[in-house]
Amino acid sequence: MKPIYWSPLNDIAVVMRATWFYRDTMMPVAPAIANQLEAGYLEILSISTHMGTRKSSLKYLQIHFALRGVSEEKQLHKDLNESQAFLLKPTLKPSAHYGRRPALKIIKGFTVGIPVVRGFDRQAWDTVHGGSSSPDEGAASAKAAVEPDEESQGNREGRACEACRATEAKGQVTDLVLVAHGIGQKTAERVESYHFTHAINSFRRLVNREMGSSTIQRILRKGQNGVMVLPLNWRMGLSFDDTESLVNVESQEHRQDSFNLKDIEPNTIPAIRTMISEVMFDIPFYMSHHKGKMINALVQEANRIYRLWCRNNPGFSASGRVHLIAHSLGSVMAVDVLSRQPTLVPKLDLGRTEPQTQFFEFDTTNLFLLGSPAGFFLLLESGVLIPRRGRSKPGSDSRDVNDESIVGNAGRFGCLAVDNIYNILAKEDPIAYLLNGTVDPAYATTLKPAYIPTTSTSLFKSLGDAVRKIVPGLSPSLDTLMVDPERPLTARLPSQLELEVHDFSREEIAEKKLYLLNDNGQIDWFLKSGSGPLEIQYLNMISAHTSYWINRDFVRMLCIEIGRQPGRNHSVPAMRVVKAGKRFSVEK
Repeated sequence: MKPIYWSPLNDIAVVMRATWFYRDTMMPVAPAIANQLEAGYLEILSISTHMGTRKSSLKYLQIHFALRGVSEEKQLHKDLNESQAFLLKPTLKPSAHYGRRPALKIIKGFTVGIPVVRGFDRQAWDTVHGGSSSPDEGAASAKAAVEPDEESQGNREGRACEACRATEAKGQVTDLVLVAHGIGQKTAERVESYHFTHAINSFRRLVNREMGSSTIQRILRKGQNGVMVLPLNWRMGLSFDDTESLVNVESQEHRQDSFNLKDIEPNTIPAIRTMISEVMFDIPFYMSHHKGKMINALVQEANRIYRLWCRNNPGFSASGRVHLIAHSLGSVMAVDVLSRQPTLVPKLDLGRTEPQTQFFEFDTTNLFLLGSPAGFFLLLESGVLIPRRGRSKPGSDSRDVNDESIVGNAGRFGCLAVDNIYNILAKEDPIAYLLNGTVDPAYATTLKPAYIPTTSTSLFKSLGDAVRKIVPGLSPSLDTLMVDPERPLTARLPSQLELEVHDFSREEIAEKKLYLLNDNGQIDWFLKSGSGPLEIQYLNMISAHTSYWINRDFVRMLCIEIGRQPGRNHSVPAMRVVKAGKRFSVEK
């Protein structure tokens, strides 16, 4: 078995069908031992058929036989009442001389030797290995493990494994998350441990675990049915050494004179030069004539994976949602693509042999930028972040999405075809830049710096919660992740002093822009480092740019924003914009 959405690395798994499993770990028993177990099981089954009442007779029916050819030091004791077997060492074999009677202990419910069971128990697996399953799934798998002998008697047509039935019971995934990497993935062609896929596989496990938590379950919208996270390895196989990509080549003579990086690279300090060329040079390459090739590689890989996902999940293109996470340089590329993205994406044509290379063949609901220098590139291109004209989303005003002073048109750099933009920054990340100021710099100064709600509990908060439980009359701490009930907005008139210094028309326009760009009224969020008063920024800086994939605060924030009901009224209080109280003024 190998992955179908990315090129396999060392993640090719050998698949075998198993019937017998170790009860305590739910790992499969070795085939040679399992075959002996199955032979004994069928032998007892045939004997019990001739003994009349099956349930009463099987309770006391045991069989002992040596596992010849497998291990001379093991013996099997079989008790069909619970479809269990026990692997016994010679020192546990029945012996009148030593007074050993393992059968009697087993009948009384004691565990002797190594217990194994016939049939896979999904609930037991999830308990041991930290997975999650619904009670219905666990009951179904437990029933299959207890009564597998009924399957042996009936016809076996249409038989499916419990994992397949559990997957079908969960239903189709409703949210697909595509993750684009940044610089440095050229190194992964030489060093597998650097491969982006490994980081995303771990990140996917964190997301799945968080989606099953009680906190997230309370927030999920009706009909939300899971998240799938897949990597976009757009850099793999992409080369800039070929001369065909050169532009403005007018003659064959010029083609012959062209050169590549290897022709001008000295042989000194090869390890350092290789690292620089494979990691840092992606940025100047993107700012050169190679930009189009890099953009096409990202779009083509995203569309390839999306098409394959839709083929394997019929109906997803009509009812599913797609979200994009982009890191580092990948975030700049995503902003570039989504600026040219059509406001309304044409219906997906799976009959087309090749995917599009100019725009994404899916509509992007949420865009998450991690460690992003997009703000700097907007500065270079004299661009601004601005909502897309005609881009209606839940909770938006139809007049605002068509107001020329608020929205822009497709093709304008910074005018993205998305519902929400999230710019996530580690405080010490030297590559990341803010984006609130690219909407309106004056309005951005009136907003308090926003931090993603942390999953860790501080000492002071723990003490405060303990005091609230002990001292009567103290109100419990508020859950900032719970969505407030909908209520009409109340108008508050500003003071006379505010009327004299505020430019309300510009402030109102800036506020509307930000709410169209994000339901929370802001774009930038910082991650808390968690080092406390002893943190050293220059030490944290070393790993800050690559730490997003293991940050549990970001994982929870991602699950909340993807899983919640869309719309401004359904945003989480802890994520909403907070004004700093600074007066909005314009220099004349």
